[in-house]
This record gives sequence, C-alpha cells and structure tokens, in this order.
Amino acid sequence: MNNGKVVSILLRIGISSTFLYAAVATTLYPKDWIWFFPQILRNSLPHAILLMGFSIFEVVLSVWLISGWKKVYSASLAALSLFGIIVTNLSAIDIVFRDIAIFFAAVALAIGSYQKHKKS
Repeated sequence: MNNGKVVSILLRIGISSTFLYAAVATTLYPKDWIWFFPQILRNSLPHAILLMGFSIFEVVLSVWLISGWKKVYSASLAALSLFGIIVTNLSAIDIVFRDIAIFFAAVALAIGSYQKHKKS
C-alpha cells in the first residue's frame, strides 16, 4: 500500500470519527449540542428535528467518508460543514478551535482526492 492511500485512509477515519461522535453525542445529550446551531435555525425548527436531521446528516457523511466513494465530494462537504460550524460559533472558539484542524484535514483530503479524481 502506498503512502497516499494510507494518508487518505487515516484522514477519512479521523474526519469521519468526529462527525460520528458528534451525531451520537447530540442524540444522547441534545441540550448540550443545540447551542451550536445559529439562533435563526433554533427559532425556525423544533430542536428535536434540527438535532436529529443534522445527526442523520453526520452519520451519512461519516459512512460516505469511510467508504472512499467520490472522496473529493465527501471531503468537500465535510470541509464546508466544518467551515459553517466554525463561522457560526466564533463566540465559542474555545470549543470549536479543534474544528479548524479537522477543517484543514478535510480540505487536504479534498485536494489530494481531486488530483486523483482528475487523472481518472
């Protein structure tokens, strides 16, 4: 197995595990996680629907990342999701600062996957 494949697998495991953890934790402790959503969403949708919908999205994204299918798209969606989480939670930077590293890991995966996607 070449280094590029190992790097891709490790990035996909790392990125997907954070989304999967958040999905499970959100389901178990919804009151701890609702505050990460912008006020406009919290006012527009019932909290249970908002949390469950995003948890389902995170599980689907985690499985997609792990599968390795169309990595450039799953990594880009992960990066976009993390960017949104970071930007909408700048007031909680002491918590979301970790997401900055995960965001750049997703960007790196997308760029690395794009090069391979372009060649095929």
